[in-house]
Amino acid sequence: MGTSQRESDAAADHFLLKVARENPLQSLTEKELQLDETPVTIYPKPIRAKAWVRFGTIPVHMDCWIHRTTSEAAGVSFTILDKKFRCWVWGNAVTLPEPEPGAAPRAQATRSLRR
Repeated sequence: MGTSQRESDAAADHFLLKVARENPLQSLTEKELQLDETPVTIYPKPIRAKAWVRFGTIPVHMDCWIHRTTSEAAGVSFTILDKKFRCWVWGNAVTLPEPEPGAAPRAQATRSLRR
């Protein structure tokens, strides 16, 4: 008898949390971000996206929220089994969903993250 999608997702989340506990979440460095020289856009309502993040050397494609961006990077957050993570990733590691008809301009303005 097969497992349900919910059970499969729960097993994947438990595996991801194990990976996260054993490997530090990687984030861009201050030197890479250059926040003292680069304008930052902060979104009052985070934008749903997918992003490649790294735990140690392990890349993981996560559903996430974009909270802020520069011209080159995105500050994202995501949750694994109620544990919240935040990091900065390069903009080309982020994929935005296709805008729905009549989407707010902010969702379309951040399309620049998709390269």
